[in-house]
Amino acid sequence: MGWIWLQVVLFGGWGGHTSQNDLVASDEVWHRFYGAGGCGVRFGGQRRLQPGLFFEMGRFVSQDRRQARLTQTRWNSLGLSLRLRPLKKSLSPIVEGNVFRLTAMPRSSQRQPISGIPASFSVNGVGWGIGFSWRPNPWSEISLLYFRRRPQTTLLEGIDGAARDRIEGFFGQFALLFLPPQPSTSRF
Repeated sequence: MGWIWLQVVLFGGWGGHTSQNDLVASDEVWHRFYGAGGCGVRFGGQRRLQPGLFFEMGRFVSQDRRQARLTQTRWNSLGLSLRLRPLKKSLSPIVEGNVFRLTAMPRSSQRQPISGIPASFSVNGVGWGIGFSWRPNPWSEISLLYFRRRPQTTLLEGIDGAARDRIEGFFGQFALLFLPPQPSTSRF
């Protein structure tokens, strides 16, 4: 019965990173800047282990100043998540894993499709996040996570790279908890 009570979650995030040699060719240095947002539901609001469904959408800009290249990618994803909140106290660490289906639309700096790359494509991916959660009252929760998504593609930049691309940064989440009514603790 407790699994039907849920949380409605709104979230947003930003981030950025530089890749040199780990995801790209040795002569490339890519700088990436992200913005993302989404919503979802998690089930079992009072339980330590909470499965959920989510929808995200975002955009990022990638540039290699040395080679004077710049791309912009809009993306959205639909996925399943599993979150662990080990402590039932108001402040708790959290760990989250997910699988998703991502659709991306890479474009050039002039917002045109890039030759040799599909204008739009869909791939599967996996991701994880780690952070802290705070419940200031019984019906809401605020979380901050570092997240990383790994779509199974080398085309996310709009330029075929040496290895699979990634999306990473910090997410803030606000959740409304719809929980069962609490029994009265009065003895009378």
